Amino acid sequence: MIKYLCFLTFFIIISCSIFENEKFIPKKKLVNILIEMHVLEASIDNLNLSKDSSMIFFKMREREIFEKFNTDEETYRKSFSHYFFEPKELDEIYESVIDSLMLYQQIK
Repeated sequence: MIKYLCFLTFFIIISCSIFENEKFIPKKKLVNILIEMHVLEASIDNLNLSKDSSMIFFKMREREIFEKFNTDEETYRKSFSHYFFEPKELDEIYESVIDSLMLYQQIK
């Protein structure tokens, strides 16, 4: 049991120190990226493409979104992982995303 606890503590400390040295996408920018990602997903779902075609199309458009926001997939994934372990910040991010998507849906 003590070995397990020591291993877990070591893992948490290493994980936190890795995140400290990383640069993450700011919350406001991540909100905008997530909004575009969710709109993209919905629009692709409406096309009724095969699963393979949908994935290819999504990956193509996903790269365009990353370029638009001057980021890349790796930075996006690391940033999302970082915020995932910060539940209050992730809640704030998704609260903004949901509010924006609801407004978008009402306007559309």
